[in-house]
Amino acid sequence: MSTPRHHVVEDHEVWLGVQEASDMLGVSPATLRRWSAAGKVRAFTTPGGHRRYAETTIRQLLGRAAGTDASGSAWGESVDRAAWLLHEQLAPVCGVLSWIQRTTPDERQILGLAGRSMVHGLLGYVDGRSDPECEAAIRPAIEAAAVHGRIAARHHGDLGETVETFHRIRGAVVDDLAARACLAGLDTPRATRLMARANDGVDRLIVALVDAHAAAPGPVVRSS
Repeated sequence: MSTPRHHVVEDHEVWLGVQEASDMLGVSPATLRRWSAAGKVRAFTTPGGHRRYAETTIRQLLGRAAGTDASGSAWGESVDRAAWLLHEQLAPVCGVLSWIQRTTPDERQILGLAGRSMVHGLLGYVDGRSDPECEAAIRPAIEAAAVHGRIAARHHGDLGETVETFHRIRGAVVDDLAARACLAGLDTPRATRLMARANDGVDRLIVALVDAHAAAPGPVVRSS
């Protein structure tokens, strides 16, 4: 039988390509690459620039996921850690907004802090165990979304472009949470509830963004 593509046997270890390894874990190749970059899944890179994953490592991950206690954090790690990793992935998405280039260094710093607050609050909202806990987590994220709306309005930021970026963030968040839920071994009903809450949380952030953008005063025009 022929050896599958990217399937290498060396020193009694079977090394898998990114597609094979991601198929085993049930996540996308892009997600597996992000986990590798974050140090969550060990891999080595060939001289040709291709990642290889030890089959034993992937099987250990699967075994650990199957034995995960779902009563803990939804993704098997702290919300702080998950939020930091997710924010690092999302920051480039917001960086392409046209109006960002017109902001001051201080405003960009504020937007960066607001972005972290949104991601942290959203994950806390998803992971909350009671309605009061969820609301306490999402409140700072809603205010952070409003900050984005006010600064965008100040610099003539196109609302449609900004909302579209938030929808792209929604897709990235849901994809990331789905992958984490899979790795944590969550059952389908609980994973589905987490995805629904994530979508609801992003909807609330978008409403806050739009309301703040609409209510913000126009840019100050200085006479010469």
